[in-house]
Amino acid sequence: MAAANRLARGIGKRRQLDRTPHHGSQDIVNTNVGNDEPEISVVLCTHNGEEWLEAQLDSILSQTRPPDELIVGDDESCDSTFGLLQSFARRAEFPVHIARHEPQLGVVDNFEVTLSRANGRYMALCDQDDVWLPDRIESGVEAVASIEGDGSVPALVFSDLILIDEHDQEGGRSFMETRGIDGRPDNPLGTLLRHNLVTGCTVTCNRALLKKAIPFPDQIVMHDWWLALVAAAIGRIEMLESPKVRYRLHGKNQVGAQSLVGWEGIRRIMPGVESRKALARVFRQDQELGRRLGDQLDPSIRSFIECIPRGGGPLRRAARAAGVSPQGFARRVRFFLETLIGGYRRYLD
Repeated sequence: MAAANRLARGIGKRRQLDRTPHHGSQDIVNTNVGNDEPEISVVLCTHNGEEWLEAQLDSILSQTRPPDELIVGDDESCDSTFGLLQSFARRAEFPVHIARHEPQLGVVDNFEVTLSRANGRYMALCDQDDVWLPDRIESGVEAVASIEGDGSVPALVFSDLILIDEHDQEGGRSFMETRGIDGRPDNPLGTLLRHNLVTGCTVTCNRALLKKAIPFPDQIVMHDWWLALVAAAIGRIEMLESPKVRYRLHGKNQVGAQSLVGWEGIRRIMPGVESRKALARVFRQDQELGRRLGDQLDPSIRSFIECIPRGGGPLRRAARAAGVSPQGFARRVRFFLETLIGGYRRYLD
């Protein structure tokens, strides 16, 4: 789902959002149960997800630590998704708040608005087509609590994913193995400034992070990437020891799990027009981080961001000084060639 929505969103500026809790027509269900001050919110965004949604919802019900509320943003679904959500709300033992967005927002804006409606101290992000392992919530919240100090430190925890097909059959490699990603780099921010490490449906974060990350800037690539950048820049980010989500591969999200290992990975990301546009999107996101956090960033990171419009040798030297480096041979080849050629610069504005 994420890959398709990313392409649909394009590279232009996002429209102004109504960030109030009542954006769109809202249907709040079974609010007579639950805590007045919820500790854990599950934040689910949907769009035409009828085929796999019930399996995801059932896995939320099966958690060893159930959420205190489920906050849903439905992005103008025209199938039975909204009805499935209403049916689930009637049988859930925790409050379920459903907002239906019309017109459609797109995945990034939907998550921004829906996260803004969450009331918990901890938020667990959820997609519509996966299956959570029973300790997905409990393990994520415990890990965030262990690194957030008194709650004032922006914190994010994520995990690898088990790949499954449309028939729930597991593949041989995990998501990160397929993508050639090491989720525990020595310098997480240095990696995240080049490419994402985090898949949103595995994320658990705290309210301190949302206070720094929301509202989302105009020029970001994906919501999970932005949250991870902010956490790595001024807070804490950690990866759990084992996968906590079964990530379903199907026709709408296959691109997200394509291999970037070896020569096939190099072929996929060799410089070209689309590659330069993609690199420009990443660099614009880096620039947004600089604008948002300013002097809170390390001077070497600020210097790297300031060198983005220049490219070439100055950018590569600044990247080395800041520890900014992509993972894997294929990504490093791409970064070297693109910064050398500098073709991305025409797409920065």
